[in-house]
Amino acid sequence: MSLTVSEITQKVSASLTFKIFSICFASTHIPLLALVVYLVTGFRSEAMPVLGTVLAATLIGTGFCLASVWMLIKPLHEISVAVEAYRSTGAVKPIRSKRTDEVGVVTNGISMLITELDATLSQLRRQATTDVLTGLGNRRWLKEIGSMEITRAMRERTPVSVVVFDLDHFKSINDEFGHDVGDQVLMATGATIQHNLRPYDIAARIGGEEFCLVLPKTGTAAAIAIAERLRKELASRAIGVLPAGRVTASFGVYRGDPANESLKVMLTAADRKLYSAKNSGRNTVHWAVAKSITGESVAS
Repeated sequence: MSLTVSEITQKVSASLTFKIFSICFASTHIPLLALVVYLVTGFRSEAMPVLGTVLAATLIGTGFCLASVWMLIKPLHEISVAVEAYRSTGAVKPIRSKRTDEVGVVTNGISMLITELDATLSQLRRQATTDVLTGLGNRRWLKEIGSMEITRAMRERTPVSVVVFDLDHFKSINDEFGHDVGDQVLMATGATIQHNLRPYDIAARIGGEEFCLVLPKTGTAAAIAIAERLRKELASRAIGVLPAGRVTASFGVYRGDPANESLKVMLTAADRKLYSAKNSGRNTVHWAVAKSITGESVAS
């Protein structure tokens, strides 16, 4: 089967072996060609001029060889830099080579693999830190992000509050109406939270029917107002077969002291107020303030 000139040219351009052979052949023959041209053109054939011509041509051939080899392997250098950057910083730098030889194939293949790997890892991170049912963060995510917010509040000396709330009589909803309705309630709760919170607030589902909010730059009064807004909206919603007022929640609010308390301590304090709210009849908000914070009442 005969090949056209275009097909031959394409195959040659896609062959790294041919390119390397061509560079080596040209580089090693430049001194010989220079000597032939020198003699044919009638220049003197004394030893020193001939030696000078050969040495100059050898330097030119060496330079040509080095430059050509560098152009061949440059994409590999770029992709190695991209791989190292991704390993050290997680930054993805797409690289696209127009070459069709082996170096181009390897460069484009590795670049695509890095991009696909980063997308896969990002998806896995989201799955590992997101509650599938509500779309909120999970306990693991809350621990990581919430702790960062506490540290930031301590550094910037800004207030931070924690809200823990629990859906009232959720087990009876599952028992009476089935888990599908229970899932609807959880999804509606997640949507209500996302609708009412500010962009920088942190919300997570930390248990079966238990949720947590970390509210940066939020004092006691503002945190209580947010909890009350969520409580009223949940109580006013009809969810599936459940009429308005059937789904309620009890809230514990705690204004923490980021300079002296960890996220775990704040969650424990908010949880105590949550159980206080449940013991007092449910569907209410109880709150407390860290004792080390002056100028505010200590408890509800």
